[in-house]
Amino acid sequence: MSSEISYDPVSAVDESDATGAVAETFRDIRQTMNIPIVTSIWRGLAGMDNGLEKVWLLAKPIYQNANPGAKLNEIISNINLTLPEDLTEAEIINTGLSKKDWVNILIILNAYNKSNGMNMVVLHAMIKHSFPKIYNVKKQKEIKPKKILKLLKKNEISIKTWNFVREVNSISAPNGLDSHVATLWRHLAHWPIFLKLIYEKLSPLNNKNIIQLSMASTTKQLNENGLDLSYQKTLENDLSETVYSTVKNYVYEETQVIRMVVIGHIIEKWINTQNL
Repeated sequence: MSSEISYDPVSAVDESDATGAVAETFRDIRQTMNIPIVTSIWRGLAGMDNGLEKVWLLAKPIYQNANPGAKLNEIISNINLTLPEDLTEAEIINTGLSKKDWVNILIILNAYNKSNGMNMVVLHAMIKHSFPKIYNVKKQKEIKPKKILKLLKKNEISIKTWNFVREVNSISAPNGLDSHVATLWRHLAHWPIFLKLIYEKLSPLNNKNIIQLSMASTTKQLNENGLDLSYQKTLENDLSETVYSTVKNYVYEETQVIRMVVIGHIIEKWINTQNL
């Protein structure tokens, strides 16, 4: 049975509050992955037995050398996602969202889909292949990730909007409305009407188990067609049981990162097919 993530993304270390070695590791993650935000797995590990630095040291060469972005695209293509019903002209008008709003929503979705997806691919392979040592790591160019709207803290979100956040977060989540809130929804809380709309559009797919089937297909793809690092020498690691189980469950439990990768890509692809 799929389980809840072991840390709360809402209370995990915030990027804006990070200092010292944690802040430097966050910067390195953004630079290496070419992303504007650090997603919750890394922020959660920052509060666990030096887990952030230890896991990143093991994982970074895989991000640099194994082209996880291409593997992610291949997996998403192979699972053949089902999209919600198209927006009607009236629905588009009733959202009150401008073209700039839709652009900013897509920027956020793309950032999380890329980050969550690459984390899923790399950390799954790292666990599956028992911490492979990657040789001949490519030298990295300096990258400036795109800017993104501020991630809202819970106390910056109204009670009404927070209820929308909890509703959409409940889709295929292990504990429904009481599940830990994935950071994507908090970032999209700039547009409460969008959260409400997405919940309405995703619910029929969820009720017909279509999202759950896509999650299962993603698991199968990772197991059968994920990054192949079996040719590499493996490394000893000194990860605590808490850190190891957090990373393993993050990629092996379908209701954790796999769920957010599937839902995030469904929404991004769906928006790109609408006449906005």
